[in-house]
Order: sequence, then structure tokens, then C-alpha cells
Amino acid sequence: MSLWCAAAAMATVFVLSAASRAARLRVAEQYTAPDYVRYISQGYWLDTVSNKKSWLITVTDGKSPVRAHIFTVDRDKKSLDVLEIPPDGYITAGGFSGTVSEAFDTPVYSAAVADAFKIKLSGSVCFDAETFGGIAEALGAYDGKNAALTALDGSCYTDGREKAVKAYRAVLSKILDALGKKGAYESFDLLMNLIANRFDTDMSINEMIDAVGFSMGVKTSKMNIRLAAGYPASFDCSRIWVFDRSAAAEMLDAYFRVKDTSVLASELGLPEIGAGEDMYKILPERVSDILE
Repeated sequence: MSLWCAAAAMATVFVLSAASRAARLRVAEQYTAPDYVRYISQGYWLDTVSNKKSWLITVTDGKSPVRAHIFTVDRDKKSLDVLEIPPDGYITAGGFSGTVSEAFDTPVYSAAVADAFKIKLSGSVCFDAETFGGIAEALGAYDGKNAALTALDGSCYTDGREKAVKAYRAVLSKILDALGKKGAYESFDLLMNLIANRFDTDMSINEMIDAVGFSMGVKTSKMNIRLAAGYPASFDCSRIWVFDRSAAAEMLDAYFRVKDTSVLASELGLPEIGAGEDMYKILPERVSDILE
């Protein structure tokens, strides 16, 4: 059985490598008219028209989420916005009500998160904190063991430990910075072993290649990590993160939706429970600022 698993893993890596090379050639051969030509033809005068895709990226302790994010790439702006979602964040979607961590234990996890924030997902990826550390180390961004330990501290949001919240954002920023400097395809090549053996995803190899191609050209200066604003509260004998629905609606419309698309705060699956003041209001969001 172990020989079969090893052979399957090697075959997967081979296929990914071949697909990566083919994708590089495919992208290089394609010609796309400059953005401004398309904008003017659509009636805009050098006004950015958003072409965005989003993916749900979850880090676990092996069983439950310790970190959750929605990564949104704007192909026209060549920018990346990361929505940082506390795993104890309370959401409602369809017939589900509970925390993001509780949703993870159901078959509707991705759908529930997508519906709560009203964001269309192009796919989802899940891996454990050890793999998160492996990503940091493979990219030369951070010590793997320390990165993993930092990621595992997912209760920091509801515990009010700002130092720990900042520590994780610093590690994630170093990883994003390394991805931006190395480029999408070089990074993909460096991470192929982890992708083949440690990633749990609902995307096919071709979809993963397309995601890499879509993310090409994003520089550190155009990367942002935006915490979904809210406050901790006690609910049903546990600590939860209550999202600030109005602040979330404004942020999602500004950075995570296509141009001229808006969703009312009342339509989000982010119930208001109790009362509280938003925490971590002055966290830097631009990756280059976080790294300073």
C-alpha cells in the first residue's frame, strides 16, 4: 500500500511539473489586448474594470481550522486582497448557523463561507499548519517550525491578543512577499511536492494551473491583508467572533467584488449578536507596511 501511495505521489508531481511547463508556454503564446483598449471600448475612460477570482484557503491543526482566508486576485489591477476570517467567526448560510470552525465539520463548508460573505469562489484549498510552515520554508520566507506554531494560535482573535494577531499577519506577509518576488510559476514549482501530497482541494490540476496563471504579475506593493472587522462575544457557552456587518459590507464591495457590484449589509450571513466595539482597528493592511 505504501509503495502504491509513493508511486501515486511521484506520478502526481510528474503531471504537475509537466502541466506547469505547458502552462508557461501556453501563457507566453497568448496575446491579450492592453487593459486600456478594453476599458475604452466598454465606455470607461481609464477607469479600472474588475476581473476578479476568489479562493478559500484554510489552515488547520489537523482537524479544525486555525486560520481561514479568502484570497481575491484582481487580474486588471494585478492586485491581491486577502480577507482574514477568524475561525470562531459566527455565520449563517442556508440552513447552517454556527462558527466557521463548526461549518468546517460539514459538507457545506466552502458553500457556507461563500454564501455568508456573498463571494463566488473559484475553488478551495485546505492544509495543516505543518504544511503552512513547509510553504514558508520552501519559499525561503520564514522558519518552518515557527511559522507553523504561529498559525496554530487561531484563538488569538477572540482572546484579544493583538500581538499574536500581528505575529501571524507578519508571517503570512513574508510568504506573500516571497510569492510576489519569485513569481507565480517559480513558486508553483517550489511548492509542487507540498501541493501533490499535502493539499486537500476541490480543484483539478488544470484549475490549479489556471489559478496560477490568473495570479501572475501580482507584486508585494499590490498585496493586502484585511481582517474581517468585529469583536469577541460570549454565545452558547463559548467565545465567538461577531462580524461587524456594515464594515464587512463596505470592505467586500470595495476590494472583493467586481466593479459596480454591491451587496447590502442586511444580505450578508453575518448575524449581529450582542454588542461590542470593533477590535484591531488600526492594523496595517498593505503587506509592504506589515513587513516594515
